Amino acid sequence: MHLSVVGSGYVGTTIAACYADLGHDVVNIDIDQDIVDAINAGEAPIHEGGLPELLEKHAGSNSTNRLRATTDYAELLDTGATFLCLPTPQNDDGSIDLSIMEAGAAQLGETLADKDDWHTVVVKSTVVPGSTEDEITPILERETKQTAGEDFGVGMNPEFLREGTAVHDFLDPDKVVLGADADRALADMHDVFDPLIDQTDAPVVETDTRTAEMIKYANNAFLAAKVSLINDIGNICKEIGVDAYEVADAIGLDDRIGAQFLRSGLGWGGSCFPKDTAAIRAAARQHDYEPRMLDAATEVNDEQPKRLLSFMDDHVDVRNKRVAVLGLAFKPGTDDVRNSRA
Repeated sequence: MHLSVVGSGYVGTTIAACYADLGHDVVNIDIDQDIVDAINAGEAPIHEGGLPELLEKHAGSNSTNRLRATTDYAELLDTGATFLCLPTPQNDDGSIDLSIMEAGAAQLGETLADKDDWHTVVVKSTVVPGSTEDEITPILERETKQTAGEDFGVGMNPEFLREGTAVHDFLDPDKVVLGADADRALADMHDVFDPLIDQTDAPVVETDTRTAEMIKYANNAFLAAKVSLINDIGNICKEIGVDAYEVADAIGLDDRIGAQFLRSGLGWGGSCFPKDTAAIRAAARQHDYEPRMLDAATEVNDEQPKRLLSFMDDHVDVRNKRVAVLGLAFKPGTDDVRNSRA
């Protein structure tokens, strides 16, 4: 299938390269000419394991030429589906800022107004439930002067990619979630993902766009809460003289708990967990619901770096001393320092 991906950040660049690896012809659209030039040269504009090899294989002069980048939105007119992978930054109250997504949707709709054939637009960015249906789709309808579900399709396909292992996570997924409110849009999404589903036998969840959006937030909220819970347990272990890691190894053998995300430490950071937990908590409060469990998970997480500093005070006097912090990223294997515990 001929696909277009709007946005060349951690998600956009990774999925564009992975789609090419599945056999699709992909055009990656971005406003940054330097990023476009890097991709077309077969070079990774971000640090992500496995990505340089995919770009060298599918972009550039000595490649399959399945992937190319451009700043021209008109290039998407020759594609059958477009994935929107644009930033959704956090507002001061924790809610997400959709302005970049809205601008991208407007530009996309304005471009698609010149296309007579059916086209499916898939939201890949993490957006709160209702955003695709209530915000993005009306913009597309306004700019195209067409009706969603009749003249073009709209879908939502949340990503579950961890920075540092995003290529592996895409090519060996735990699940594939396809959210669509029209059968033809769902069929287009299957055309994109069936090669991946066939080679991995990944479970497929077919649902509507609003539920697909919520699945992403529920997924990250649950994992964030799990990290905070093991940190809370780890704090208790340290106070009473018990090896927290030995305890975690034991409880991880229970298949109702599982061994992943059970390493107590400084807490979660990065671009996803902090923003996603804040956004879903803000959305809950907009509906007059107090998310006490997620509030507690966030409170524990915010306290973990301070707790480490208190341990330093117990063992050494650091007043007027220079302190070295080795490693600035929020976790190993990435260069992302957003919301880093360091």
